[in-house]
Amino acid sequence: MKGFFKRAFAGQSDHAGEGEVSPPSAIAPGQIYSFQTRAYSEFGPADTHRFAAIKILSVSESLVVVAVLEGVWPAAPTAKEIRATSIINEHRFAHTGRPAVFGVNREWWKPETDLNKFSFVGALPVGRSEQQHVEAVVSYAPGSRFSTLSAANHAAEGEWRWANDRESFLIEAEKKKAKTEGERAAKEKRYRTRLSKLTWEQLQSETPFERWTPSPPFPSVEFTNAARAMIRDACDALKELGPKPPRAKVRAILRKTVMWFNEADREAGGVIETEEREDICAILEEMAHVARQKVLVDEIDDWREW
Repeated sequence: MKGFFKRAFAGQSDHAGEGEVSPPSAIAPGQIYSFQTRAYSEFGPADTHRFAAIKILSVSESLVVVAVLEGVWPAAPTAKEIRATSIINEHRFAHTGRPAVFGVNREWWKPETDLNKFSFVGALPVGRSEQQHVEAVVSYAPGSRFSTLSAANHAAEGEWRWANDRESFLIEAEKKKAKTEGERAAKEKRYRTRLSKLTWEQLQSETPFERWTPSPPFPSVEFTNAARAMIRDACDALKELGPKPPRAKVRAILRKTVMWFNEADREAGGVIETEEREDICAILEEMAHVARQKVLVDEIDDWREW
């Protein structure tokens, strides 16, 4: 194994990433890749003129565990520069210093889409502390994260901006927050108008989670189809209870639905994130409202694990 890592860096010039290093045929633990960072948000500069790197810590049939390295360079980093780096500890905004390590489902592994100028640099052994991060992710330990490779860009670019350009970074964040809040308020107004006129017939005629495409960033087609089927079955069961359904029976159906999402999310490796969570909670609220038991909406948070 030591011979492999020695060969991986052997013969590489200090300009790795300029086409002189042959990329491997498949991803494997220890491999390091560079990429050019993208703007952190739509309000940031389009071209950052910065490069960062990731290290692959673990590869299985279903999951790749990735670490974002702390270096940021004006050009694709060299093998020599990579040797001196370690994993980024995230401190921007609400982050509290945890290492930038996360899992990527194999079906989400699309580096050419999620990262700019993705290029193989070389390989280094996966250390003991890095292996501990792997074990935390694959066991779904509290605090472990799962995302697409775009999370690597947010960690690298976000931490650089936080350390070197914080004032304008905070202004940018406020612009993004204001836009998000405006969109959310408009969505909330439309949603409340919808609730006042919603019927079972309308719910049953619609396609749940219609915006869950493409995958990634949204869950797989299989997960989405199963989720839609579960919602349709729940709507059918609630409608059959009649115009004045007992609260206990409505609660049982809604809870069964939430429990299904809990189990499905675990089996899929944690694919329910912010947008998916908002969509699921919204349709559950609609179901409770049409069933004339909107008081049960407050209980949903107690049942869900996502």
